[in-house]
Amino acid sequence: MAFPRQFMVSILIAGLSLPVIKSALTDGSGQAPDLSSISDVDLKTVTIQLERTGCYGTCPAYVVTIHGDGRIEYNGKSHVKELGAQEGRVELDKLRALASVFAKIRFWGLNEDYSAEKCKGRVCTDFATAITELSIRGVTHRVKHYYGCGSAPKSLLDLESAIDKSANSERWTGDVSKAGPYGTTCFGGS
Repeated sequence: MAFPRQFMVSILIAGLSLPVIKSALTDGSGQAPDLSSISDVDLKTVTIQLERTGCYGTCPAYVVTIHGDGRIEYNGKSHVKELGAQEGRVELDKLRALASVFAKIRFWGLNEDYSAEKCKGRVCTDFATAITELSIRGVTHRVKHYYGCGSAPKSLLDLESAIDKSANSERWTGDVSKAGPYGTTCFGGS
């Protein structure tokens, strides 16, 4: 009889926890922060981070973080022009424009994981991963995007490119347009 009681208590606790979890993901009004018309106060709380991992090849690996005050932090890891820490700045109007790209693709509603393991379609081996994280007013959403996953939305790739463009990452990475995996094998889906 102890097991059913313990099970019921667990279900009750889980049910009572859902509103708390939901409120942690929103601004208290039941909605994620609106990025299409971000206020100056909210802009100061923004942190955008893009991490690109290596691959079985020459994919650039680095992390770029854009802060709401316009500061940019970069850390080059491999297959980039500048290894290690670098700093820069972005104009606030470019940061606002980038926030509107997040709004346009409905970033808050994207799945958190488009990894090879979670991919719902064609999967190709040996590609890099991009991890995009947005924080505003203490609300954070993180999306892992394995480039070999065929079911990830194209808008996510566009967002990742927009982050790099806004941060002017190429000044530290160099031209990485021809970098990539040495070879790949694809499985499943179309």
